[in-house]
Amino acid sequence: GINAEYGGSPVSTAYSASKHALMGFFNSLRLELYSTGVDVCTVCPGPVRSNISLHSFTESVEREYAHEVKDKGRKMESDRFARLMAVALAARLPESWISIQPYLLFTYIAQYLPSIFNSALVSWAGQGRIEKFKRNECLY
Repeated sequence: GINAEYGGSPVSTAYSASKHALMGFFNSLRLELYSTGVDVCTVCPGPVRSNISLHSFTESVEREYAHEVKDKGRKMESDRFARLMAVALAARLPESWISIQPYLLFTYIAQYLPSIFNSALVSWAGQGRIEKFKRNECLY
């Protein structure tokens, strides 16, 4: 998710670490390719409604999860996300944050006011997110 790139999230340590690594990789690649005319656009999505959970979360590539995940959260529709991503690519933006509120606001806070994000928002929302995860509820 969009906050994993900048602030991290409870019950998402490995996911957040991989997002930080990808951001570092693409930021460095963008600088390396600057003089070649090749653009690198990093798209950072917030929650997007999709069927990905039906085809994931199994130990075997041949077997699908095939269970509905409780999805009562607020998420952007995938067709809207795709249109906004196409706009970002056409505009040749180096980085694009695409999300609904309040997730986009949280990302701005995490990026520009990290001490406030880490102390206030994470401590306020962290335990609730962990409890939802334990109950297999939507985290968004």
